[in-house]
Amino acid sequence: MDNYFVSSCKRVKDWICRQFGQKEKKTVHHKKFADGGEVIVWETGRAGEEAASYENLFLRKEIAGFRTNIRREQSCSIKSLTRDYLYKQLLSSGEYTFDHMLVIKDPYGEAPLTALALFILEEPACVRVTTKGNLKETDFVTELPKKKEHRVPILGMYAEKANDIVIEILDDEGNCVKSHTFTIRTKRLPKSLRNVITVKKRTDKPAYSNIMINGGVKIHTCVFDIEGKIRYYLSRKPRGYGIFPLSDGHFFYMEKYISVPSYSNPQTVESYDMDYFGRVFRTYLTEKGVHHTAEEKAGGNILTGSNSMLEHTEDCVIEIDRQTGEIVWQLNMAEIFDETYQNMMDWCHVNSAAYYEKDRTILISLRNVHAVICVDYDTKKLRWILSDPKFWEGTKMTSYLLQPEGDVKWCYQQHAAFEIALPDESNPQKKRIIVYDNHWAKRRKAKSFDKDPLSYVSFYDIDEENKTVSLYKRFAGPKTRIRANGIYVPDKKRVYNMAGSYAEPVDGDGGGIFEYDYETGEVLSEFGVKPGFFRAYPFEPNVQELAEPMQVTGDYQVGQIKQPQEISSSKYCKLKSEKKHHIKSAAIEYEMQEDLLFVNNVDHEVEKVYFIGDKGGYQVDFDDTYQTMDVFRTMVYKVAMQLTNLPKDKYKIYLQVKGELQTTKKYIDISAVN
Repeated sequence: MDNYFVSSCKRVKDWICRQFGQKEKKTVHHKKFADGGEVIVWETGRAGEEAASYENLFLRKEIAGFRTNIRREQSCSIKSLTRDYLYKQLLSSGEYTFDHMLVIKDPYGEAPLTALALFILEEPACVRVTTKGNLKETDFVTELPKKKEHRVPILGMYAEKANDIVIEILDDEGNCVKSHTFTIRTKRLPKSLRNVITVKKRTDKPAYSNIMINGGVKIHTCVFDIEGKIRYYLSRKPRGYGIFPLSDGHFFYMEKYISVPSYSNPQTVESYDMDYFGRVFRTYLTEKGVHHTAEEKAGGNILTGSNSMLEHTEDCVIEIDRQTGEIVWQLNMAEIFDETYQNMMDWCHVNSAAYYEKDRTILISLRNVHAVICVDYDTKKLRWILSDPKFWEGTKMTSYLLQPEGDVKWCYQQHAAFEIALPDESNPQKKRIIVYDNHWAKRRKAKSFDKDPLSYVSFYDIDEENKTVSLYKRFAGPKTRIRANGIYVPDKKRVYNMAGSYAEPVDGDGGGIFEYDYETGEVLSEFGVKPGFFRAYPFEPNVQELAEPMQVTGDYQVGQIKQPQEISSSKYCKLKSEKKHHIKSAAIEYEMQEDLLFVNNVDHEVEKVYFIGDKGGYQVDFDDTYQTMDVFRTMVYKVAMQLTNLPKDKYKIYLQVKGELQTTKKYIDISAVN
C-alpha cells in the first residue's frame, strides 16, 4: 500500500470526523471510578482509525509504489502491527495513569470479549486483574510482573453484559495496596454462538475450567466455562479445521476463504501465527495448501498436513520453518505405502501429525486407510503401522503391522493420534498413544469392520522391539462420523472425549464433550454443543505474553504461493489482439493485500489470470487440477497469487473463465516500485 493511499485514508477519516463529530465522540466513553479518577474506554473502531496512520512504518519496501484500481484491504499482519504500535505510543506518552486509565475494547479487532488497559505507575509494581464471573470459580484472574508501564490484558468477559473488572496494584508480598473497579459493556454474541452449549452434567472439580471449541462449519472458535457460558470468541472464522494451539499462547490459524483449487477440497494457502488477542505475528503462504492439523515441533517449526497435487490431495505432511515460511521437510504418503489403497483421490487423508524429539519420530493418523503410523524423521522410513491386520492382508505392508497381544479393538477412520508419557519411562521401546477412534468405515469400506455403534478414546500400548500392540483401555461415547480428539490429563487422572461430529444428533446436539475419571471410567462432566465442532482443547492463554508488545523479527509475510510466469511473445501478441468478453460470473470479485491479489470465484471457475503489460505478458495457472467431488463444485473462495516477481510495467488484467478470455477492467501499475 503506497503513501498516497495511506494519506488518503487519513484525509477521509478527518473529513468524517469534521462532518459527523458526534460519531467520533461515541467511540470514546469516560467513566468515573467509585474511589476517584476515571477510565477512558475506546471502542475497537476508534483504535483502528488511529492506527491507520502508522501503516507506512510497516509495509514492506518491495510493494511501495503499487498503483491499482482494485479494492485494497489491510492485511491481518499490518492490522496487528499498527494497532500494537499505537498502544506503545499511547503508553509512552505518559498521559495514562492508574487514576486516569485507558481501556481499549477488542484491541486488535479480532476477539470481542477482550480488552486492554494502559497505564503508568509512579513506581514499579505487580498488577492483578480480575474479570468477575457469575461464580467465584468462574472469575478470570491474572497477575502481571513488576514494572512501571503496564499493558493489562482483560479476558473472560461475558457477551451483552456490563462486566465488572477489578485491577489491583500489589506490594512485594502480593497484598493489594490500591484498586479500581469499573465495567465494560459488551455486545451480543453472533448467532452461531447463542445458546449452543448445554450443561448436562458438571463436576465441582473439573480438570479444565474453560474449554475452547473450534472448527466445524457453523460455529466460531469460542471458550465456555463450567456453566456453559461463552467467555471468549474469535470474530474471524477459520477454516473448518479450527485453530491449533502452539507454545507461548500462540496458535496456528488457517484462512477460511483463501485457497488453491485441488482435486477435491480447496486447500488453504494463507495461515497465521496468532495469539488470543488476534495479533498476527507472521503470515504464512503455502502454495500447495495446508489442512487438518498443525503441531509445534521441537525448535518451534510447524508440522501440518499438505498435498502432493499429483492427482491426490491431503496425502502429505510438511514442516514449515516458523521464521522463514520455507518448507524444510516433507513426506508424501505414496512414498512409504504400496499402491493397494491409492485408488481414491483422497486415499489416505492425513488428519494429525506430531513429532517426538526423544527418538526423532513422527506419529501420523491416516483416516482413509484406518491406520496410525510411526515414521523415522531423519530417514523418512516407515517404522510401524497400527491398524487391523485383516485390512492389509495380501498387501506389501504386512511386515510393518503391529501384532496384537490380547483382545485388541482396532480403530477405524480415527483422528488425533498422539503419544503420551508412560508412568515408567525406563523402556524407550515402549510407547502409549491416545487415539480418537471414530469407529466408522464409510469413506473406506473394510470387510473386517465390526459395526460397533459407539466411538472411543482409546489408549494403545506399543512394544516397538517386539512389534506388538495391546489395548490398555478405552472410553466409549456416542458415534462420531468425523473430526474429534481425545485428551489425557495425567495430573488430574482425567480423560476428555471431544466428540466433534455426531453421526446422528443427540438431544439436538451435533457434538459433545465428556470428562471421564481415568481409573473408573465414570462420566464426571458432559456438555452438549449444538452445531458440533472439529477439535476442543483447554483454554490456556499466556496472559503475560499478551501483556507484552509484539516482537516480529524478519519479514511478517513469508513463504510463497503461485506467482505470474512469463508467456511467449507469440501468446503475448495473441492475447493483446484477441477479443475479450465481459465478466459474466457474479461470483468474481477482486481484492489486494499488499502484493497479494485475490480473485473470488466458484471452484475451478477461473482457469488463468493474465497480466498484459506494455513490455510483455505473464500468467498464473489455476487449471492444473480438476474437481472430482460434487460436494466441492459449488464452493466459493478466493484464489491467491503473489505479484512481487512482476517486472516494472503497467498491466491490464484478464481472466480465462471456462475457456473464454474475459476483460476485468482492472490494472496494476508497478512501474514506480522501488
